[in-house]
Amino acid sequence: MPQTLAASTFARPSFENAFAAPAFLRAMLAFEAALAEAEAAEGVIPAESAHAIGAACARIRFDADTLVADAKVQGTLVVPFINALRKEVAGASAAAAQHLHFASTTQDVLDTANALCLKTCLEEADRALEACVRGLAARARSHRSTPMLARTLMQPALPITAGLKIARWAAALAADRERLADAQAEGLAVQLGGAVGALEDLGTRGPAVRHRVALRLGLADAPSWHAHRNAWVDLLGRVAQVVLTAGKIARDVSLLGQPEVGEMREAPARDGVGLSSAMKHKRNPVGCMHALAAAARAPGLLATLHACALGEHERALGGWQAELAVVPDLAACLGTSLDFLELIGASLVVEAERMRANLERFGPGPARDPRALEFAVDELLASLAPYLA
Repeated sequence: MPQTLAASTFARPSFENAFAAPAFLRAMLAFEAALAEAEAAEGVIPAESAHAIGAACARIRFDADTLVADAKVQGTLVVPFINALRKEVAGASAAAAQHLHFASTTQDVLDTANALCLKTCLEEADRALEACVRGLAARARSHRSTPMLARTLMQPALPITAGLKIARWAAALAADRERLADAQAEGLAVQLGGAVGALEDLGTRGPAVRHRVALRLGLADAPSWHAHRNAWVDLLGRVAQVVLTAGKIARDVSLLGQPEVGEMREAPARDGVGLSSAMKHKRNPVGCMHALAAAARAPGLLATLHACALGEHERALGGWQAELAVVPDLAACLGTSLDFLELIGASLVVEAERMRANLERFGPGPARDPRALEFAVDELLASLAPYLA
């Protein structure tokens, strides 16, 4: 979705670009080229037609504003998109133009394009999460024995170590990363079902065509998910969970970073970062703020996606169309969260002396056996061993 000026201040540029008009149109064109190539390979359309369609997909240029204006009238972006592309193909081969988009439908194009755009974001997210977990795990190990005060119900509780707190963050993010990777194997799937999701125009060659399209696009091969979008919604739910995990960490860091607490900061103070428009003495935790803003948005977006799953019959009216607006917004929340996670993974500041002072002032008295606390850290660090190699 187009970002407002204020919303753009939270955005991760690469994630904005992943769903921007040029990228989304490229994804739609990639689907049409892959479909024609697969149908030619299976003898459904002539090879000459597939070549002409692929060449047209490579050279065509769209006016996004015109497409959007026409789509408002048609109810879908695909109708003006296919009309323009068919005209381009027909300029080289009238016969090939008749084979464009054969056996496909609007939802095939848009769902697959959405999956391709999200795939780009998730590949970047995996790298960013790995780097953050590595950074936090290393910091947890270095502060394995640094005592600090735990808080329960926002009040002083018992001693823990800074290493334990940070290792918990790292372990949660590592688990989220694994769950996200698992969900992609099924949820990032090609959509190809035709008018009613039955591959009715391809007959017995339908599954083979779909498999070839999936391979060409780097997506999972799955039967049409027009009607039941479970794997897709599950994947998006795991995206939201990463956002929420980042938000919880940002909440902790921001509370520990209040000057009257002073135990952690998201990064060392830098000139010009986190300035107040009214109070020159302030330095606001901008990374935490961004992550918390993303975490506040994500549950509502996920609720909308769940509501969209209540589709009518073979293709929903309004439900999956709403997804087209919500998925980029949820991806944007993930991008914002990654900015924060990259920051703390590389730059988290631990104020050990302030932790010790607060523990002595507000703690319950002599610390428990420190070896027990270190054992708890070591257990988590063992689970993070691949990130500490």
